[in-house]
Amino acid sequence: MSRGQPVTASLERSGDHVLVRWTAGEAEGTCRFDHLPGTTPEWLGSADDLLEGTDRRLEGRVLDAVARLATDEGIELGIWHDDQGVELLA
Repeated sequence: MSRGQPVTASLERSGDHVLVRWTAGEAEGTCRFDHLPGTTPEWLGSADDLLEGTDRRLEGRVLDAVARLATDEGIELGIWHDDQGVELLA
């Protein structure tokens, strides 16, 4: 795992969804966020998809990087956790 590596995230817009990619050393992941107009959050993706391939230590850093990205892009991203509801990232 890439415990000490910084996490970088990027966003690609495509119509009714955005694709978020993150990397941390050799670890990487991708998550699709679908656009849900008139809701909060306005863009929703799966926590399992976003965090696939992470461990507990890396998970928090990925969430922080994606939240910073959402803030920089001026969009509200949220992730849903099975049986736990939706978490607003930014």
